[in-house]
Amino acid sequence: MTMINTMQVRVLGAMRYAMDNGAKGAKITVMNDADPNNENRVGHDVMTISGPYDILEQVRPYAAHLPCNLEVDVEMRVSGGKATLHAVAIRKPSATGHPQPADAKAKA
Repeated sequence: MTMINTMQVRVLGAMRYAMDNGAKGAKITVMNDADPNNENRVGHDVMTISGPYDILEQVRPYAAHLPCNLEVDVEMRVSGGKATLHAVAIRKPSATGHPQPADAKAKA
């Protein structure tokens, strides 16, 4: 059973790749404030979230607004004893005040 969690993150950018051996994928670079209660961290935490090749098309409508806050549905994957996050969907947060893609504004 796969568990999907939704994260609200500040997306800095995204990229995708297709290798000669047929491997394809994407990564989303995100930033969040460091935990103010952790005396060993200050500033921001930056991490990458993997995703399928076509996830870039879900980020593209927000490109002019990056960095911006988006919701990312992620599943946790464990490989070689290391946990990673894998994006399965990206969208604008349900709260107001966040950028919308141009086609969404035209339909409203």
